Order: sequence, then structure tokens, then C-alpha cells
Amino acid sequence: MEVIKEKSSEMQFLHLRGRLDHENAQVLEESLSKLIENGARQLIIDCSQIEFINNAGLRVLLGLAKKILDLEGRIALHSPSLQAKETFDRTGFSMVSRIYDTREEAIAGIAGSGLFSASRDERHIISN
Repeated sequence: MEVIKEKSSEMQFLHLRGRLDHENAQVLEESLSKLIENGARQLIIDCSQIEFINNAGLRVLLGLAKKILDLEGRIALHSPSLQAKETFDRTGFSMVSRIYDTREEAIAGIAGSGLFSASRDERHIISN
């Protein structure tokens, strides 16, 4: 699993790439928890390059959503790959988490009042 992070204004963009399963879920959870501990409160997660996701991966995403919401933050997932979409639908995840078709829709959903600029202030890659 690779996570590419971008920060723009108050939003943190994450691009998940690869497999999100029991082998790398803990590393991803630690990385995302650190983002939240460092003040991230608006997360937008690109799921277009998820090759595989299982229950361990879903637990990480649900845990992340709970942490963010407990801190009055917001989270949005967008552009799920076919495999991710099938898993989200089959498990009911798409019923408990709003999943947008595009990045722009996710940004608008988070912002609530329009689109933020997507200019990059920071970019980091974490590989596992």
C-alpha cells in the first residue's frame, strides 16, 4: 500500500494505491492517526487505485472516520476503483460513508460552500 499525501489550504488529500489488507492496514492506520494527531481535520481520500481491500482495510477507514468525526472534522472518499466499489457496496460500507464519484464532488461535500483550490503545498509518499 502506498499513500500519497497532498495538503491544500485546510484540506489533506490522500491517494491510496495498491492493496489495503491485513498485511499493511496497521501501517496505514498509524500513518493516518499521525495526520489527525498533527491537526488534519478535513480528509479527502482518493480510492481510484485501490487494487484490493478487505475487512482490515475497511476497519482502518471506519476508525479514521470515527476519529475525525469525534474531533468535529470531515472525511470524504471518492473515485473508488471497481474492486473497491464492489467491496464498499457488498459490505454496506457505502451506506455508512458518503463516497463521491469525483474529487471535485468530494471537495464540495467537505467544504459545504463550494470548491477549495487544489494547489499543492506539500506532497509525501509512504510505501509499505
